[in-house]
Amino acid sequence: MPPPIPRLSGDDRRAQIIAAVTPAVLEHGVGITSRQLAEAAGVAEGTLFKAFGDKESLLVALAEQHMTDADAAAAFESESLEQLVETMVSVLVERMAFMFQLAMALGPIAQRVAEQRRGEFEQSKSWIAAHFEPYARQLRVTPLVAAELVRTLAWAAAAGWGEAEPTSSAADIVQVLLHGIVDADDRPVAHAAPASALETEKV
Repeated sequence: MPPPIPRLSGDDRRAQIIAAVTPAVLEHGVGITSRQLAEAAGVAEGTLFKAFGDKESLLVALAEQHMTDADAAAAFESESLEQLVETMVSVLVERMAFMFQLAMALGPIAQRVAEQRRGEFEQSKSWIAAHFEPYARQLRVTPLVAAELVRTLAWAAAAGWGEAEPTSSAADIVQVLLHGIVDADDRPVAHAAPASALETEKV
């Protein structure tokens, strides 16, 4: 059993309990028992009920805390477009992989919270696009389109389309975003125009 959580009050205590029980929730899903939650948090079951009311309320609070994009909108440090894409993709794939795990573990609870947070998810495209604005002249598409592509590919890599081992990685996405899917060494070579009759005679 982990060491007891120190005495806290209000939201801080609730947040610390949620952080402590999250790994157990990801492992057991909605079938997790109140006893398992209490053991994971290092508190008595009565303490959980006092803080959250019941098990479902705790799971809803857990989903709400993890599904906010408040921290995800932090600025990405970058000195170039390439560095920005590498950092952004890495962060988004990791975050979305966690969100996918959470959705699988909590099922209808996660779906309900995600629906309530749909507006925040849509706004995430805007703050991603804002990071692309300084590099707009280097982009072949608008910053908003670039944001949509990054977000879509990151989710695809994180979810893996339900496969046990995802086919694409964060590194693959970075390569596609920066260089496309066509190998530069394998692109068709433009043939030279045929020589004129006069040039042929001179040879």
